[in-house]
Amino acid sequence: MNTKRMLMIALAVAIVLMLGVSVVSAQDNRGNGNGNGGGRGNGYQGGRNPDAARGGSNGGGLYLNLPPASADELPQDVIDLMTGGWLDEQHAYAVYSSVIDQFGAVRPFVNIQRSEAQHISAWETLFARYGVAIPEVPAFDLPEFASLTDACAVGAEAEVANFGLYDTMLSAFEAYPDLQYVAQTLRDASEFNHQPAFEMCAGV
Repeated sequence: MNTKRMLMIALAVAIVLMLGVSVVSAQDNRGNGNGNGGGRGNGYQGGRNPDAARGGSNGGGLYLNLPPASADELPQDVIDLMTGGWLDEQHAYAVYSSVIDQFGAVRPFVNIQRSEAQHISAWETLFARYGVAIPEVPAFDLPEFASLTDACAVGAEAEVANFGLYDTMLSAFEAYPDLQYVAQTLRDASEFNHQPAFEMCAGV
């Protein structure tokens, strides 16, 4: 085997290894202005959104380090919190769809909407793991905005509320490392990726 071919193989192996290490950050970086478009509609319908479908059944590789299941059955209060997180992500997805319908495929909404689809997929992975039925997506009351700047300002406020919700989950999920892992990952995406992108758009 000649030297050039060996170098090419070594480079390919290195790229594969780097992708494996960076997959977690790569998924949510699409929410801070570095990704491409997203789907439209009133909500991500339980795996039927094309952006989430490309990610597969485990949230698009976002949760390769997901801890194993920690119980045979979850108590209802924990299920209620999981459902609350799923609904919050569904609502965000629907609102961002509405903004895209109003203003076109604008950043950061197209990027963050795709990230929200991954977050929904993550919750549904946990629902499947514990045999929890996925609820119906409700019909949300969707706002209209006077300007893209106003939409971004509301988006920034929504992300603060989102990671506040996840802060509540983190203590409630202490006995369930897999649930806590997902809640922490999604919480950090809201604070460190989505909120800054919306604030930049809003001129904050």
